[in-house]
Amino acid sequence: MLVGRAETLDRVGSLCRGPDAGALITGLPGAGKTAVITAVRKNALARGDLVLTATGARSDRHLPFGLLAGLLAGSPRLLASLAPAGGASPHPLRLRLDVLGWLEAATAERPVLIIIDDAQWCDETSLSVLGFVAGRLRGGGLALLAACRDDEIPEALADLPPVRLAPLSDPDAIRLLHEAGVPVSGADLSRVLSRAAGNPLALLELGHAAATNSALPELGHAAAPDSAVPTSVELAFAARLRLLPEPTRQALLLVAAGDGDLRTAGRVTEPGALLLALAPAEAAGLVSIAGHRVQFRHPLARSAAYTLGAGADRARVHRQLAAAHDDDPDRRVWHLAEATVVADEDVATALEEAADRAYRRGAYAEAVRSLIKAADLSPSPADREKRTLGASWMAASGGFFEWITRLAGPLRTGSADRSTRAVASHALAYAMSQTARQRDAWAALLDALELLLDEDPNWGWTTLTTLAALAYRRGSDTELVRHWFDRYDRVPQTPDSAFQEINAASRAWISVQLDPLTRSAEVLELVRTAPVLDGAPAGVAAQEMMLGAAAWLYDEPRTALMRLGRAVELYRTGAPANMANSLMTLAHLQLDVGDLDAADQSGRLLVDLAAAERHAFAGEHGLELRARVAAVRGQVEAGRAMCGAGLPALETGEFLVLEIISQVTRSYLAFAERDAQGAWAAVRSLFDADGEPLHPHASYRELAHYVATGVRAGLVDELRPVVERAGRRLIGSGPRQQLQLARARAQLAGDDAEPFHRAATAGPDAAQWPFELAGAHLEYGAWLRRQQRAKDARAELQTALTGFERLGARPWADLAIAELRAAGVVAAGPAPSAWASLTGQEREVVRLAAAGLTNREIGGMLFLSARTVSTHLYKAYPKLGVTSRTQLRDLVPAER
Repeated sequence: MLVGRAETLDRVGSLCRGPDAGALITGLPGAGKTAVITAVRKNALARGDLVLTATGARSDRHLPFGLLAGLLAGSPRLLASLAPAGGASPHPLRLRLDVLGWLEAATAERPVLIIIDDAQWCDETSLSVLGFVAGRLRGGGLALLAACRDDEIPEALADLPPVRLAPLSDPDAIRLLHEAGVPVSGADLSRVLSRAAGNPLALLELGHAAATNSALPELGHAAAPDSAVPTSVELAFAARLRLLPEPTRQALLLVAAGDGDLRTAGRVTEPGALLLALAPAEAAGLVSIAGHRVQFRHPLARSAAYTLGAGADRARVHRQLAAAHDDDPDRRVWHLAEATVVADEDVATALEEAADRAYRRGAYAEAVRSLIKAADLSPSPADREKRTLGASWMAASGGFFEWITRLAGPLRTGSADRSTRAVASHALAYAMSQTARQRDAWAALLDALELLLDEDPNWGWTTLTTLAALAYRRGSDTELVRHWFDRYDRVPQTPDSAFQEINAASRAWISVQLDPLTRSAEVLELVRTAPVLDGAPAGVAAQEMMLGAAAWLYDEPRTALMRLGRAVELYRTGAPANMANSLMTLAHLQLDVGDLDAADQSGRLLVDLAAAERHAFAGEHGLELRARVAAVRGQVEAGRAMCGAGLPALETGEFLVLEIISQVTRSYLAFAERDAQGAWAAVRSLFDADGEPLHPHASYRELAHYVATGVRAGLVDELRPVVERAGRRLIGSGPRQQLQLARARAQLAGDDAEPFHRAATAGPDAAQWPFELAGAHLEYGAWLRRQQRAKDARAELQTALTGFERLGARPWADLAIAELRAAGVVAAGPAPSAWASLTGQEREVVRLAAAGLTNREIGGMLFLSARTVSTHLYKAYPKLGVTSRTQLRDLVPAER
């Protein structure tokens, strides 16, 4: 029976079938959310849609993947991945893409509608997976409809279009009472309408009370506000429950404390006696029994049945249910915890084991909650602090950085143990460093370094690497980092060889960030020759990440690619929650070496990882990297949509490197539109009037583009202080910086520029940075043309054109063509290339397919669903003029 909701049904149907492909129904308890969802489900089934339905239950909220397991009953493979053999944790992003792929594949036969009721009581990990799916719905036959209470909207579903259920009008309220057969009239009707405030459940329950001459619950005033309506209804349910026999109330308490499964409750009370005890409640319409389940009329009725029980009775039934769940350790331990009102080490240990099981399955939210509960029930203060600290580290794996602040913060200031305070300080500082709270992170890192210096220098080196990264990110405070580096360097080395290797990598990484423009022979040797550790994947990956990042800043791209690629792969397979930082650096490197397809793929993966792992900064970084790729390719509209999209959420000046990336991308986009003044305006702030860089390293990485853009804008004199200062600063820098300097000097040297042009184009290392090399050839060719050396100019310009076309750098290729025409070459536009007609992701998929990988294997490599891989191949085949993957091998270019 659905009254007064016709417009709501129309809106929900429109949202689910439209481009939003989903909706979130909200309202007070009793507002009719379930009734609306039931009507939508009925309509979908009538159309022949596949409807997957699940309902959250308060008793199951702590169970890892509880909701998702119910939805995935049709996919044994995915169900197995939720509890993999050997305890291996599924990669959070891999799992989400697999679920999305399975759902998309189901739409090939018919539309699919996912319905989640009482979402506020679903386990957070399942909701996170569904939130990820919801963020990628684009219509196409797959939609997600969820319902939850107004004040308990799950974060994972907050981006779904909201549909709030408004109170029923008085005419609709009277119609509802009439159709439900509740005879209320006169003064009683006025009181019911006033007290119910348009809430359908309240109307029926208070109407029933009035019709049976029962007293309406008193709330201290005649007209209850919306917020008081659920209380009023629960009181009405409680009044009805008190009229039931004591055995019935005890049976309802047992069912309310559990999951409603009669097979479980039947292990506590003899099944026949249990059904007999429940019969009066069923006759009163408070519960219904179908199959093996007892369903309360409404969650408020369940709540009333539970709260009516005395504390001792509630503890008793939880102990009984724990014994009944001897085959389900997760349910068992949570019932034990609910029955435990004083500290109990046995229960705390069992909760800690449950947390470990959840963590190994990738259910980080449930793991953290279990360990927090274990800490609460720990008799020993030391165990309580140890478990709280453990919960902090688990929270870090799931990206719950704000949780770490709440957990580690009190330990940092309140623990009597100095070592605990030190490690908590590190955890707190690390968590803040992964968010937009960079200034708070800086203060916390300094606090942690002081504590760790004496207590645990190995943790201290880890903390110091984070401080150095923040200093590099903001482009300042290197002297303070150097101060701490010197203090830690004086601490005697630990005899543990593994720590020695990791700490050596930390020293190298910090040294490079302190002065990336001066290459240390000792650090360079370590970066090039340090062996790969033999140990846990996370530790090996950490070493490879630091050495690879150091190699990148030292202009050693081949070494950097090898080490960073290894780090990403190790994190992907062995420590998935820590992959984002390595991937960010690898994506920058891929841009540098001209592998735009790989850089775009890494950027896309960062955006997806951010959604899967709650790592907002990684997502913003991914968007900026993808915007840069789009700008180089001349895809102006796409580039503008992504460029700077995440910067407003960041603290100004604390992410200076990312701001510079965005500025240069905006300059590239203006260049693509032939807007010389706009291109210059975007990068003008990279250096001040005296030539001082905005960032002591990142600004110099863009020196050649900065000068070339300024020259095009007619500002030669303004550039001279910049290049003069750069000449002094870049003495001893790496080959890439020397090439940048040579190009910059050539732009300002007039008739004497040739030696600089030759240095920029003929250097032995120049080919490692193909986009910049093509730019150097373009600048040299343009200079030669102006020197009336047309033949030499044409050779340089043709080399530039070839380089830009290979990269797909359309705006720069067009400029090379224009210069060739000015040099006397009748240059047509580039010949259409079948390979170039593919999108970047299509090229990545085709490369792997040509190498013999299956769609599932390609999806595993690129974090795509098998169906998405199939779609890319389907679109690529006609562009390439082939009909099967066996024909791809000869079409893939040998060079990347």
